[in-house]
Amino acid sequence: MSDPRAKVTANLLLRFGGRIDRIIELGVGNGSILIEVAKIVGATQLYGVDINDKALEESRRKGIITIKADLNIDMIPLPDNYFDAVLIEEVIERLTNPDHALEEAYRVLKPGGLFIVTTPNLAWWVNRIVLLLGYQPYWSEVSTRYNVGKLFRSINQPLSGHLRLYTLKALKELLELHKFKVITVKGVAYPHNKFLYLIEKQYRPYHQALLK
Repeated sequence: MSDPRAKVTANLLLRFGGRIDRIIELGVGNGSILIEVAKIVGATQLYGVDINDKALEESRRKGIITIKADLNIDMIPLPDNYFDAVLIEEVIERLTNPDHALEEAYRVLKPGGLFIVTTPNLAWWVNRIVLLLGYQPYWSEVSTRYNVGKLFRSINQPLSGHLRLYTLKALKELLELHKFKVITVKGVAYPHNKFLYLIEKQYRPYHQALLK
């Protein structure tokens, strides 16, 4: 099944990036998004960084060159100005030190290259409503064991490991402080419900296309 993030990412790269051949994904997971993006844009040199050995093995089986590293503290063992595009897809909100990851993303990105990041939007319209009702915003977590305080959620539902949530304004400001130029923002909806899909299109996780 196609991931909505992959299609939007690929379209942004085609629109703003020119020739995209060498891509790295920070927090690559099983590599499925990177592979899908690469097929659309015609990229042939694919790299992925992750800290999870199982995820790295799955990515390797898909033909991705993998690097084990902790994005919070580790340098990516690759040269400066090396990649046409850097992706970080719904990972930045899981980091204890996102500033380090952004510094590394900037370092390995070529001048004029594109950095694309997706992350949940704290100011999503549903979160605004549940906050007014006294509930915990979705995607935020206050416990390492229990999914507490959510409307229509069981305390035993799986946790996502989110540590930091961003409004669009906060994320743009942070990225600009790390020397990126924000050139476009696009909402991504997950079509689990046809009615909600139409509403969420402008408010669900944001893609940032960022020019170095």
